[in-house]
Amino acid sequence: EALAKQATLTEQIAQLTNSAPSIVRLGIPAYQWLNDDVHGVRRAHATFFPDGCGLGAMWDRETMFQVGQAIGQEARATHNSATHHGDRGEDPRENGVGITMYSPNMNLVRDPRWGRAQGVYTEDPVLGSELTAQFVRGAQGTGPTDEEPRYLQVAACCKHYAAYDLETIPVDRHHFSATVDSRNMWETYLPVFEACVDFAKVAHIMCSYNAINGVPTCGDPKLLNGILRDQWKWPGFVVSDYDAWANIYRSHAYCPNMTCAAATGLNAGMDQEGGSDLAITQLQAAID
Repeated sequence: EALAKQATLTEQIAQLTNSAPSIVRLGIPAYQWLNDDVHGVRRAHATFFPDGCGLGAMWDRETMFQVGQAIGQEARATHNSATHHGDRGEDPRENGVGITMYSPNMNLVRDPRWGRAQGVYTEDPVLGSELTAQFVRGAQGTGPTDEEPRYLQVAACCKHYAAYDLETIPVDRHHFSATVDSRNMWETYLPVFEACVDFAKVAHIMCSYNAINGVPTCGDPKLLNGILRDQWKWPGFVVSDYDAWANIYRSHAYCPNMTCAAATGLNAGMDQEGGSDLAITQLQAAID
């Protein structure tokens, strides 16, 4: 809060993207938030674990905790070593140098034609909730019970929020609007996220490309501020999937222009634009 008060609006806006620039006068270094450490740190030296469906097939909370713990430790060690040598991973090609990891992918398999089904744990919300929570707690440095760490080992990210389980069938994921009634939403799609927030205390959540009942997830105030913050009392931050904030305008046409999309996302509860900066560069115009 003290730093935010000292930064100008232009400096604050520039921080709301993956490749956050340095603010030299405030002693803030550049940082690359993008690290796709889904089942292993995305660097050549790292340990790679089975893909999501293999991990889910274990049905084993303890082992999932240990997998998350190992990935978190390797991510922290990689980051410490890199920064010691003056490399903070500012280049997006250095995916895997930071300590904010876009993992776990804990959507549910609802259609066998989904091209990313191998990357997620299960089709069952209860099993998905249990495994997700243990992975996150292991990665972030929390014990398997309720105690919280004094310092985060890494900041995990539960993705993709929410009702996201297709690639191109029946339409591509950038244009798809899932029709989900309230009961199915709360019994099927939200339990894994509630476990991630309430029990695992995940640091951030990624909103998805799709819309739900006509409203893009990254611009839905009921989904972001309403459920995450007001109902679940979650203090973390929301990042969009790559360009999903901009897609409020570009693919969903929910807004008439990008300035509207920028304002819609921010007011709904967005904190960071994943991918490009198409939306956040319009925030100044939205504020004006």
